Amino acid sequence: MSEELFDFIARHRRIIDDALAERLPLSSQLGAERLNDALEYAVFPGGKRLRPVLTLLGARVVGGSVEQALSAACAVEFLHTSSLILDDMPSMDDAGLRRNRAALHLVYGEAVATLAALALLNRAYALFGEIGARLILEATRAIGEEGMIGGQAADLELGIEGGAQDGLRSRSLKTTALMSLTMSAGAIACDAAENDICALAEFGERLGAAYQVRDDLLDEFGDSCLTGKPMKQDARHLRRSFVAELGVEGANRMALSLIEQGKTTITGRFGDRREARLLVEAADIIAGGLDRINTMSHTVV
Repeated sequence: MSEELFDFIARHRRIIDDALAERLPLSSQLGAERLNDALEYAVFPGGKRLRPVLTLLGARVVGGSVEQALSAACAVEFLHTSSLILDDMPSMDDAGLRRNRAALHLVYGEAVATLAALALLNRAYALFGEIGARLILEATRAIGEEGMIGGQAADLELGIEGGAQDGLRSRSLKTTALMSLTMSAGAIACDAAENDICALAEFGERLGAAYQVRDDLLDEFGDSCLTGKPMKQDARHLRRSFVAELGVEGANRMALSLIEQGKTTITGRFGDRREARLLVEAADIIAGGLDRINTMSHTVV
């Protein structure tokens, strides 16, 4: 990671964390203390805050300000966290580890975890609503039956017998739809030109698809200490993956091709603007991670 991108993340991470704390949907109701504790546990600490940082970069590359996009960035992070809580539940991925800590439902129970996820989802819609109807519509598309929800359903159903690439792309919607919204939400909040919004959404879709392929590779060859979540989940749930379908080298080639397509979209639309260079570098970080995974895969006996 370049010093420039590191500085951008470091400079805005505190701003994002303060904004998240201010907007966290804490309840004033008697008896809601465990819900509030669960919300704090789920949202903090949050690592590098990659998605809200990308939302802010999306705003800056179209000439908008951090202040204009901050609520959208918080909404994106709340959506992401909500999806992680639900994804870890026993009825979904049945994962016990998230960000190197016990999954939320193991600490607070499934009922409170479900309510925390719904509270974050609800607050995300409220924040988008404060910005404008366009963002509510885009969030509905990203989360709905043709987005995250549809992708999660495909993830649950597409087992060994459902491994065609079209099916795997449907499964990937839970990642690509949110990343597309992540990249376009800040620009929408800044009333950017439609062509700019579309370019950022396309970049996000490509980046999200590459991220899903990388996630499949990490699930097969990664280390829980580094990823902060359980490994071999696809094999445990008898799910096909891009690794099983394409092999390690094929999955790597697919992800790298997606990254290059995304970078071309950004540079073609925004040229050599500073924020465009940072977005390209963010994509290159995923590419570098793929190279490391490829090396690790060749050491597996």
